[in-house]
Order: sequence, then structure tokens, then C-alpha cells
Amino acid sequence: MASRTERTELMVRQRNATASAIMRTIVRQGPLGRKELAAVTGVSFTTITKTVTELLELGALTEVPPSAPRGAGRPVTPLDVPAVGRLVVGGHLHPESTSCGAYTMRGDVVTWRSAPASGGTQRERIEEAAELVEEIVAEVGSAAVIGIGMTTPWAELHHGQPPPLVADVDPHALYTGLRGHLSHPVRVEPNVRAQALEHYWWAQGGDDVLTVLVGRSVGVALMRGDDLVWDGPGAGGLVSHLIVPGSTFPCECGQIGCVKATCTDDALLRRAVDSGLLPPGSLQRDLYPKDDTEGLRQLRQARAEELGRVVPLIMSLVAPTETTVRGRLGTPEEIESCIDMIRVRYRELVGREAKVRFYDRRRPDYWPHASAALALDSYLASPLWHEGDRALRDRAVAVG
Repeated sequence: MASRTERTELMVRQRNATASAIMRTIVRQGPLGRKELAAVTGVSFTTITKTVTELLELGALTEVPPSAPRGAGRPVTPLDVPAVGRLVVGGHLHPESTSCGAYTMRGDVVTWRSAPASGGTQRERIEEAAELVEEIVAEVGSAAVIGIGMTTPWAELHHGQPPPLVADVDPHALYTGLRGHLSHPVRVEPNVRAQALEHYWWAQGGDDVLTVLVGRSVGVALMRGDDLVWDGPGAGGLVSHLIVPGSTFPCECGQIGCVKATCTDDALLRRAVDSGLLPPGSLQRDLYPKDDTEGLRQLRQARAEELGRVVPLIMSLVAPTETTVRGRLGTPEEIESCIDMIRVRYRELVGREAKVRFYDRRRPDYWPHASAALALDSYLASPLWHEGDRALRDRAVAVG
């Protein structure tokens, strides 16, 4: 027989699971009434009512003016997430800048800023990021912030050439640095996982979407239902050493044709420098100059075709309903040729059409926005725990 402690823990988990289902549904679908929530979540109306009452008392939900009556009976009083009382903060370390922003649970920007990177060491970059996040939290009010998400531009240990950048910080060191400045829940993840969550929560992404990010590494993230899979230390869905069909480029791991040696910006940069298309010391951004050259176009086009051969292999393994490809791949024509090749190759592999598209980010605060989705996802997974943590932090601040 379960002990009183075990029964209490089970009840807490059940309450939190119900609260999570309610909050997740409202964030995804918009304001809903109690009966609608019961129908959508499959939870009894009595349990929904009890949990909603608790969430209203905590300030995690709010009632909004009812819409016009729909037929006989009392009008439905919709429930929604607070407009400003609960904010998520996101930050990003880019090789050339540090950025941070605060957002509502609907993903609307409250404030954000970006500053040129000035730190010359990883420790200085971490301090730089922590100070900027601290400034944003102070600006919007510490009590309103429910969590902080942070992404970095690099998702794997890097020992080869070109050398790592100052922004290639250790995730654990970054987490520790942020926690040293702030008492809020902090989540540090590879950038592709943040993108997948932003797509799901704030861009009407589907329930079964594979995200492929091409940059200095090639990473993948998969949403199944409302879960971001492949979780755990170092999980970023890296496919660095998957073999690209037809590739002849040697990899530092000893294999021939790895994604890392074939399809990444680092691999492209190395080939551009070795062939004299770019001078030594060039950066990844130099692969995409305003004054383009035929040699760089040919390199990028070859990479587009190589991606078109390997991405379908990943898709065939996880069988997503939809695939989004992201990153700075080149000109619109080069991007289109990559997507077209993915479709053709996938059809050859599995015998059916692929739903795949290139996702073009346009908002200037894209990376802080994506990072903030990490904090939102953590909050929505355990809202009652986070609300309890908020109460403890508020009391600690009041006593101080």
C-alpha cells in the first residue's frame, strides 16, 4: 500500500498534469470556456473547474469578457493566459552580438535589445549575456518573469578547423553563469530545439514536425504531439557523422562523407579558403556576401544538393508529417533546388510525397524569440510547480 507521502506526490503530479493540459490547450488554441476545456482535454468538468479555480487564484489564468451568447443559456466566460502578468525571457549568444527579449505567453514582444559582442573570452561572453538578461528582467519586473531560455550558436564540441569561436560557450557554464545572477528557472538548449518549440507554440506548427537547422553544424529536433523528443544532456539531434550519399570529403572522425565534413558552413568555409575563393581568417558570414561570386555560388549549390541527398534519410528514419529546413543556405534559387531535391529523393526512398518547406526567419529578434519558447515550454510542462517557485522567490525578495 502506498504511503501518505507517495499518495500526496501522486495527487500533486495529477493536479499538475491537469493544469498543464489546461494551460497548453489555451496557449495553442486561444481563450476557451471550462466546458470546452473539458471536451478538448478529456478531463472531467468537475476536475477542470477545480483546477481552473486554482490557476485563477495563482494568477496563471485570467477570465476575459464573454463573447455574445450562442443560443440559450448563460454566456461562456473564456479563460486566457495573462497579457503581461506572466512573461518569458529569451537570450542568444551570436558570434557577433548578444541579444535578449521579454515576451508574453502568446509570443508578443514586450521589449528586446541586441548589443555588439565585446567579450574576448568565453567567461566574458557568459557574463555579458547574464548582465543583458538581468537588465531585461529588471526592466519588465522580476515578479512577472516565469522563466528564462538561452541558446548558443553551436551545438557540439569542436576540436578541428576552423577553430571554435568565443561564442561557443559550454552550456553548463552558461547555465551556471545565468543562475549566478538570477533566481528564475533557466533552460539552456541547442538552437534547433528552441526553433522547434517556437514553431510549435507560436507559429501554429503541427503536432509531428521535424526541424532541420543548417549552419555551423546540422541539427535536428522533432516534435511529437506537444513533446520535444530526444531529450537529455547534449541532446540537439546532431547528425554530424551521418554519411551523405556520394560525398567524398574526409571527416576528422576518420569516416568519409560525414555531414560535418560535407554540409556545414564550417566545411564550406574550409573549402572556400582552401580553393582561394576566400582569404584565410574569413568567417561563415563571408560565404554569403552581397557581392557574390560564381565560385561561392557553385560551392553553395553543391551543398544544397548534398543536403538534398541526406535530409531525406533523416526523414525516412523518423517519418514526420512535416519537415521544415532552416538556416542561411544561399540564394532563393539555391534554397529551392535543395527543397526540390529533398522531395525527389524522399519519394525515391519511401514511395510517397514529402511535406517539406524552407522556413525563412524575418523578425529582427528571431533568436531571443525562439529562446523564450524554451522557457514557455518548461513552464507549461509544470505550471503549478513554477507558480510555487514564483511564490518562494517573491517572498525571498520581500524579506530581503
